Amino acid sequence: MKLHPAEQYAHDVRDGKLTVCEYVRLAVGRYFSDLENALDRGWYFDRKAAARAIRFIESLKHTKGEWAGRKFLLEPWQQFIVWNIFGWMLSDGTRRFRYAYIEIARKNGKTALSAGIGLYMLFADGESRPEVYSAATVKDQAKICFSDAAEIVKATDLKKYLSVFRNSITYEAKGGMLKPLSSDYGTHDGLNPSCGIIDEFHAHKDSGMFDVIKSAFGARRQSLMFVITTAGFNKAGACFAYRDNVIKVLRGVNRDDSLFGIIYTLDNKAEWDNPKMWVKANPNLGVSLSVDYLASQVMDAKNRPEAVRNVMTKNVNLWVDAELTWILDEVWMKCVGTTALADLKGCDCWGGLDLSNVGDITAFVLLFHENDKFQLLPHFWIPEEKMLEKIKKENINYDRWVTEGYVTVTPGNVVDYDFVKADILRITADYNLKSTAYDRWNASQTIIDLQNEGMEFSPFGQGFGSMSAPTKQFEALVLTGEVEHFGNPVLRWMLASTVVQTDPAGNIKPDKRKSVQKIEAELAAIAPLSSAMRKLLSAEGFADYYFEMQDLYPSQLEAYERLEDFHINVTGHRRYAEFDSFRKVLERRMKKIRLSRK
Repeated sequence: MKLHPAEQYAHDVRDGKLTVCEYVRLAVGRYFSDLENALDRGWYFDRKAAARAIRFIESLKHTKGEWAGRKFLLEPWQQFIVWNIFGWMLSDGTRRFRYAYIEIARKNGKTALSAGIGLYMLFADGESRPEVYSAATVKDQAKICFSDAAEIVKATDLKKYLSVFRNSITYEAKGGMLKPLSSDYGTHDGLNPSCGIIDEFHAHKDSGMFDVIKSAFGARRQSLMFVITTAGFNKAGACFAYRDNVIKVLRGVNRDDSLFGIIYTLDNKAEWDNPKMWVKANPNLGVSLSVDYLASQVMDAKNRPEAVRNVMTKNVNLWVDAELTWILDEVWMKCVGTTALADLKGCDCWGGLDLSNVGDITAFVLLFHENDKFQLLPHFWIPEEKMLEKIKKENINYDRWVTEGYVTVTPGNVVDYDFVKADILRITADYNLKSTAYDRWNASQTIIDLQNEGMEFSPFGQGFGSMSAPTKQFEALVLTGEVEHFGNPVLRWMLASTVVQTDPAGNIKPDKRKSVQKIEAELAAIAPLSSAMRKLLSAEGFADYYFEMQDLYPSQLEAYERLEDFHINVTGHRRYAEFDSFRKVLERRMKKIRLSRK
């Protein structure tokens, strides 16, 4: 009997003909072991059922990008996944696998696969009154898989049988539906799911959505939880814990005959920049993902700690710790500028003000944009008694910095805000200061007094939503040499001791708790970027900025939402009502670009 492509894939992995990681070899080994022991376990493999599911998914059509209008063509590794999920049966004829965990690098067609499985479970599984849910923690994330499924329905003969609405796809003949489900949709009482699809599980703060669906499975004989994700940063989260159990099942440490798992990753971090190893995490390499693209991502990350994290998690599917040194000193010192300070007199600039606690250093940073580069001009103040204490206890060179004019001492043991205020007014008199960002949780009398003197201020939060986009933009400007500084040793010292904190979704911000030294200057330098980037937040600029950001985040939606956060900080409002609205604008723009190139 001729081997099905899914079977051939299993044979090729077993025989060492394909470059795969340990976990793929274990998943394939488990498949062959199960075939040998199926009778004893009370299972059997239904090749027709497995092939039927594959044929259904391959009858669907792509709706985006260069593949739009073409039928799905499942690669052998994808067929192996579908083959296992839908082929293994219990003695009563119901499916063996109720849970499936697939972990793989981005750009390997996982969202399309999820949509295909969701539509199969709705239309072709034979379940009475099927309920399929695309689950996530927020509404727009939940709608990604749903929206892809909806577009597929519209592009195929399924539209004869399925009706697409704003928040549901219905199968009236069977009383079925496919809906997005998230924690912000309200109550989930009355769920009777036949299938739950959880995309990007690594971004979930907890197992809440997983548990909601699982707890409602009891009324179904062969429900399916389909989890598909890339690696992430949060090793204390629900996804990593679930992954750990999957690995134990694959290794035979734990036994769970209802769980199918396969993980496409590297065998160790040392392989991340080895092109021969990339296929382990990217089985679609050369198909939906080009070698050149991946090579460019790796090359870009060589001297970029933050980029390294993202390449490791999103492009080669390695879980990494969230906290690493942010910008290397050697990279920062390459940015010593050639613009003369005198040439900045009278120029436009934006400010960032970090008013310290009473006994710490205060930072005020001006950001210019001259000669096609951004110039950073910092100013620092510290109480005299606090300075002497730090020199003695922490061996910090404040005395030298004061002598050289890099730090200004204020009298006493607490910061003299009147002194700082007078200095700021004196400094800014030489420039055309547009606005100044400040920590909205530190709205002191000093801010009010400076406003009364004619300065414009905008509050700027220090949470991930506010900080992630400008932090990444600041990093990008430094690494591309578009930032100039003037060798200020205080700023250099602070930057060298700054680490960034990363949340499960890949957003970053400077972390005061984990930095060895104070990072007020970094926060002050980052904040004015929100003003400096106003010109980029036109409709066209918004799209351009999105193109730059999309590879920094686990999904297109998260890149878009971080950009909207950035837009809100600058303008006070969103540019688009929701992701779908922006996506339509983006598609029209891309179409226009393609036409212009013909």
